[in-house]
Amino acid sequence: MIDLHVHLRGTLTPDQARKIALRNSRPLAQARLESVGYGWRDFSSFLQAYDEVTSVIACAADLEEVAFAYLASAASCGARYVEFMLSPPDLMRVGVAFEDQLSALSDARARAFEVHGIDCRMIATAVRHLGPEAALSAARIAVDRKHEILVGFGLTGDERQFPIAAFEEPFRIARVEGLLATAHAGEHLGPETIIEAIEVLGLSRVGHGVRAIEAPAVVKQLAEAQLPLEICLSSNVALGLYPSIQNHPLRALYDAGCVVTLGTDDPAFFATDIANEYMLAKKILPDVSAIQSIEDWSIRYSFCDDNTKATLLAIPARSAG
Repeated sequence: MIDLHVHLRGTLTPDQARKIALRNSRPLAQARLESVGYGWRDFSSFLQAYDEVTSVIACAADLEEVAFAYLASAASCGARYVEFMLSPPDLMRVGVAFEDQLSALSDARARAFEVHGIDCRMIATAVRHLGPEAALSAARIAVDRKHEILVGFGLTGDERQFPIAAFEEPFRIARVEGLLATAHAGEHLGPETIIEAIEVLGLSRVGHGVRAIEAPAVVKQLAEAQLPLEICLSSNVALGLYPSIQNHPLRALYDAGCVVTLGTDDPAFFATDIANEYMLAKKILPDVSAIQSIEDWSIRYSFCDDNTKATLLAIPARSAG
């Protein structure tokens, strides 16, 4: 199993959040900690809960602890590779230099690989609802501090804020410096925004992209281009895009020839893990060969180097039963 779409700070479990909050003297409301998924109600309140909970992370050691814990947990499910998303300015605002963030993730990666045999990389992200200037800053920070673990640049946050064209320059900067591009599109806005994001930002993958199913022409274009979608089943249902897993368009996208991959998104907020995502996929896909295709695609379209891809492809899969 491969987790290609996971926000690192969104892996923070309530037990971890409680411990880190106490250690850093940044208390969280007990009601927040005791509520399923931290008690959000809709996408706007999810963003608010996310910012509140993840604000307890205040130093590089916290980041390393959270990253290692998720890698260990994912490995116990059978995962072999993870691509984390992390916005550099978020922790820089509380005094954690980006170099220290990269070092913390690199240390977590080395330890997890040694102990659990799981590998990872990082995608630096800009947060859409913070605007194009903040995205430009995030891109410049990312390209100024090259590191083996840093392989991509992405756009996250609220798709409903700011036109996609406003983010063309940050993505140009990132791509020129060799970072591959992904962006959330076609989750909370319609299918036409997916093609626009691909063309304007030069995407190698699309985050979510599930609403492509609403436009046959968009599905056809994605299938012909073999441009992968990072699909997060539990997240899509929890956030109300679809009323149930049976209504999710994963099967229809797969049957139409689209390249689909799986991710956990913010697993602590959506009560999931990568094993659960694969089990949900098995409920709606035709057979085991479809699951194998997803795993193979996830490796082939990951942002890691060719040697790592070859190693992953050579290891027999351990998908969820």
